[in-house]
Amino acid sequence: MAAYVRSAPFANQPYRVSAKFRCSGIERMIDIFLPQIAKGRDAIKDLTELMRIAQTRYGHLYNCTPGT
Repeated sequence: MAAYVRSAPFANQPYRVSAKFRCSGIERMIDIFLPQIAKGRDAIKDLTELMRIAQTRYGHLYNCTPGT
């Protein structure tokens, strides 16, 4: 899920992306919150790509394969 949420209590970090995934059979969840996105950028597309990178990096750090 990727979203822009302006209402309290999220006003200080309105750009949010969360993903629940399996890594070598174990369920995991990553949440990323950002206060701003550079002007002219596609926030949802960038957040989605950032999450893909985070999941891949998680797999490298914990020696597992995301999605399995």
